[in-house]
Amino acid sequence: MLRLMRENTGSWIIKIILGLIVLVFVFLGMGSMGSKTGGQVAMVNDTPITMDAFRRSHQNVIEQMRQRFGENLNDDLLKLLQVKKMAMDRLIEERLISQEADALELTVSNAELQASLVAIPAFQKDGKFDIETYRRVLARNRLSPETFEPTHRETLRQTRMREMVLKNIKATDMEARAWYRDNETQVSINYLFSDPDGIQNLTPTADQIQSYYEKNKATYQSQPTVKAKYLSFSSEDFKGKSTISQDQVEAYYLANVSDFSSLVKVDASHILFRVAEDADEATVNSTEKQAREVYDKAVAGEDFAELAKKYSQDTSKENGGYLGSFEKDDMVKPFGDKAFSMAVNEISEPVKTIFGWHIIKVNGRTEAATRSLKDASGDIEKKLKDVDIKTLAYNAASIAFDAIIDGDDLEQAGLIAGVKVLEKGPFDAAGPQEMGADAPAFARLVLSLPVGEISDVKEVGEHFYIIRPVDREKPKELPLEEVKDQVVIAVTHQLQDEKAKETAQAWLDEAGSDKDLEAVAALKAIPLKSTALFGKKRAIPELGQSPDIMAAAFQLEDNALHPGVLKGNDGYYLISLKERKVPGEAQVQENVSDVKQQLVSMKQNAAYSDWTMALRNKSTIEIETGLLD
Repeated sequence: MLRLMRENTGSWIIKIILGLIVLVFVFLGMGSMGSKTGGQVAMVNDTPITMDAFRRSHQNVIEQMRQRFGENLNDDLLKLLQVKKMAMDRLIEERLISQEADALELTVSNAELQASLVAIPAFQKDGKFDIETYRRVLARNRLSPETFEPTHRETLRQTRMREMVLKNIKATDMEARAWYRDNETQVSINYLFSDPDGIQNLTPTADQIQSYYEKNKATYQSQPTVKAKYLSFSSEDFKGKSTISQDQVEAYYLANVSDFSSLVKVDASHILFRVAEDADEATVNSTEKQAREVYDKAVAGEDFAELAKKYSQDTSKENGGYLGSFEKDDMVKPFGDKAFSMAVNEISEPVKTIFGWHIIKVNGRTEAATRSLKDASGDIEKKLKDVDIKTLAYNAASIAFDAIIDGDDLEQAGLIAGVKVLEKGPFDAAGPQEMGADAPAFARLVLSLPVGEISDVKEVGEHFYIIRPVDREKPKELPLEEVKDQVVIAVTHQLQDEKAKETAQAWLDEAGSDKDLEAVAALKAIPLKSTALFGKKRAIPELGQSPDIMAAAFQLEDNALHPGVLKGNDGYYLISLKERKVPGEAQVQENVSDVKQQLVSMKQNAAYSDWTMALRNKSTIEIETGLLD
């Protein structure tokens, strides 16, 4: 039953060997349209979705999440991300778009299909399409032109459908200007801070402790424990069973040659004299004069790093102005253009950018280079072997799970796959100690399963598991005597928080309608503090991520006191506007083109989402009960 799934566990190999784009191998999520293989699990109008298609789509989503989250991906995160729903939604969307394309009689000609295929880098040799390379790449992934090309043709057809829906979406200059000004405006605020941690000598009463405990009993429980039986398939067990051919190495290299190439890099330091973008000409000229005076010192032989520490207005001053190595496009254009035109140890005259005037010193230069296939072969072979042994382990686990799907129990599935049933427990969320770093993730998996239920194939570290919890002890409420110290700490923090809020409210009441924060600070003998300028896209300097304060700050009028007490991450705040900086016309004009593209992309995403939702709303979609649980 899982034969097709195992044949396509090349999903890992496909991604690594081809290094293409999802467009090419979207079949991993689609399956074959109308196929009955593996049993029907959903119906979109009159088009079925099979279990095999769903499994491939599910695995494809998991692999994308693994690339995004790396080692942080675990079963809890997969549940939070609702990957099963994502996998099904993709399949439903593909069926709906295909049906809409059918209704419009959209087709992709043979010439169009051919033009797309010859442009795919993985099928090229020396920059040109090569029929033998094409056949070899497909063959290594258990595909043939006869199976791949219809799927790719359908991908192109759906892409054309999407382009038709989105082709008339535009953004105006007026929209771009308004959006840029709104999103790039910066403010700074004055604030008074009421700190809960600064409130001492609060001792909870016995009644407060008892009351808090009664309201929060669910917080004070023993950890649940569980026992489990499982099958384990380790990548380590397959290390001697993987063979990677030179053809596979070469195919990977050709498909990912950019990974083995490096652009020219410059290693440089700088001294920055800041100038606001909207500064007047007199300020720009006087700052340039300061920069030239320091430039003269540098070319006269004074130590560049010491000059940077003394004069630079950039954070790199602490490191003598050192910026490290970078590619040309890593820097704003005037800086990059100048740095890459200089010789090693050369010091530039002041260069103007949006940040101000820079004096640049080039410390070193690394020329562009591409590792040869011969030089990279060892690394590629190791990478492909790592993927291959993981695939072999997954295939072995799939054989066992195939048996379970066909009705065998865990013990019988183990016999078929040639592995013993293991048992662990009881253990809590920390997991079995002998599993080392994998223990907590293994425990999370087991604790998430009902007793007696057999899981599908689960990955933890370098292992794949099929798990059946056999016994579970539920959490029990712990008596107050056992957790009293924890409760006292919690109640104390609560009292501190309440007192800090009361204090801030009293300050606000003192301010009334005719006093500003400075007057309140003077009256109460408390420090009035200020932030640096900040925008909507970043944390507030000194205060961190505080959504309520952020929202309030951008609604403030000049010198106005916000009418309420605001909760921050660490206490309570009163705020007023210190400064508002709106982008100047030159800055807006410079960014209009990029912003329009960004707005078009945002509008297209919204329109596409609305369109597909409308297709769903007018369609009949049935999904097997419990499939997405």
